[in-house]
Amino acid sequence: MAASLLIAFDGSAAAEAAVRAAGALFPRARATVLTIHEPAITPMTTFRVGGALMSPELVERSLTELERELVAEAETAAAEGVRLATAAGLTAEPAVAPGERQPWEPILAAAAEREVDVVVCGTRGHGAVARSVLGSTSSSLLHHADKAVLVVPEADVPSDGPALIAYDGSPAADEAIAAAGRLLPGRPALVVNAWESPLRHSLSGRALTSAPLTEIRHFTGDLETWLRETAETTVADGVGLARKAGLDPSGEAVESSSTSWRVLIATGETHDAAVIVAGSQGHGRVASVLLGSVSAGLVHHAERPVLIIRAP
Repeated sequence: MAASLLIAFDGSAAAEAAVRAAGALFPRARATVLTIHEPAITPMTTFRVGGALMSPELVERSLTELERELVAEAETAAAEGVRLATAAGLTAEPAVAPGERQPWEPILAAAAEREVDVVVCGTRGHGAVARSVLGSTSSSLLHHADKAVLVVPEADVPSDGPALIAYDGSPAADEAIAAAGRLLPGRPALVVNAWESPLRHSLSGRALTSAPLTEIRHFTGDLETWLRETAETTVADGVGLARKAGLDPSGEAVESSSTSWRVLIATGETHDAAVIVAGSQGHGRVASVLLGSVSAGLVHHAERPVLIIRAP
């Protein structure tokens, strides 16, 4: 069964890239292209002409006309989004909604109402600073959504690469594989576990490995082997789950001398991944702190689409 999507669309280059990525990753999916229009008035707005307050009747007529124009602009943008989505192979319909104090709120409300599988949005720029402006909508969607969220940078990425799935054996990672199987059936998948040796990537570890005592050197060698084999076993488990989920998987245990998300991004570049998939637990203010490690690192820095799967 084809996936159902809600694509947040504002007519920007980033939003257009999000539509194209959605079509490439979820062919023949059903999509609602949603455009948010600004409210015609805020509670503190006043209207004056030549220093005098406008009459209530004139204010009401002006607001009604302004509201009509804002809705018409949003409908035009949504129609353009539908045109792009149809060209990308999606079955799409337009929708508009009034903006609120937090733009992500009507987006998630529409996603809940339509019971979609994935919320899709674009981002602008790259790097942590540029994408903290992302924080207004995209990042807020990640923090508050109880559905999968696909975040797409402006740069177009070839769509025939594998789905790189970050896997560490946790329940969230298991759910990421299961969701990838539902949403990306039959796609090649690369299951990646990023592991780190505390012996070769810390001063104290390097001191131990160079110690003259034979017993210590044997111990450190055994620990290094155990860490590598554990990572390889984890990858093998993930590959098995991916195969059962309907993907065409291979696996790779990658030694890391940096943060996990940097290794995952670099591996995605090496294999020209079409999307990076990662699991994340919970939502809301508390969970967004937890999301701040691997998931947020991927979203803020990857130059290819990132699909964040929310674990139950």
